[in-house]
Amino acid sequence: MQRLVHTSSTYSSITVRHDNTPQNHNVWHYHEELEFIHIRQGKGTFFVGDCIQQFADNFIVLIGSNTPHYWLFDEEYIKAEICHADIQVVHFKPDFIGADFLEVPEAQDIKQVYRLAKQAILFPSSDLRLRHFFENLSVQTPLKRLAMLLDILDYTASLPTPTTLVSPNYTNPQQQGDYLRMNKILDYIRLHYKSKIQLDEIAHVAGMTSNSFCRYFKQRTGKTLIEFVNELRIGQACKLLSESNAPIKEICFECGFHNFVSFHKIFKSSTTYTPSAYREAIS
Repeated sequence: MQRLVHTSSTYSSITVRHDNTPQNHNVWHYHEELEFIHIRQGKGTFFVGDCIQQFADNFIVLIGSNTPHYWLFDEEYIKAEICHADIQVVHFKPDFIGADFLEVPEAQDIKQVYRLAKQAILFPSSDLRLRHFFENLSVQTPLKRLAMLLDILDYTASLPTPTTLVSPNYTNPQQQGDYLRMNKILDYIRLHYKSKIQLDEIAHVAGMTSNSFCRYFKQRTGKTLIEFVNELRIGQACKLLSESNAPIKEICFECGFHNFVSFHKIFKSSTTYTPSAYREAIS
């Protein structure tokens, strides 16, 4: 099975990375390690399990073992001419502190955090303790990193009512060839979502019949192709409504919708706002 694996050095059981290259995250993948990530600076669309979520500065999320995810940064961060991404990432295996760690009574709260992380736990961007953890971890000795990670996991276990992004019933079937196939599919959608995507064309890209593609895509993303593409388009519409003064009808067509009435209906269903009310609410 092909997948991205984050290896630790001989001297550390966790991997800490500070990244300014969004392209490194623009890949659909999953791995045994949990991923604790802080997008200190950056905007875009986050795909995890069956969830599509917009992200912005100080986005903090814990992603569980083998939960598929994909970060699509906005174009201005990919080009990095004006906007520069700042990404802090920690990868660690569930048993990073020892094979029997999760079996001891004192670790049961952390074990529950791991269970919830399979649904991707989203933390408040205003949580200064978490932000300080990411800022300080990389300069610590290996032993202090272990202690800090254990401490912050214990802290997350104490937080009330965690916000999870992925549906509880989502599963990742994990079949041979998923990595290459899903990245081909998502790259095609990324490049063509502003125009009409033909089912037979994207099925051909995936090397499948149309019926097989529809089943496969729904299994991997929890959504039909049209649901997935519409959520991506609505996310782009929200971005344009918040960052520009362009007419709403112009934004509708810029995001790939070909019918203004349909855009209005889908936008309200997705956000509970009409496009004009959304623009007013965030202004």
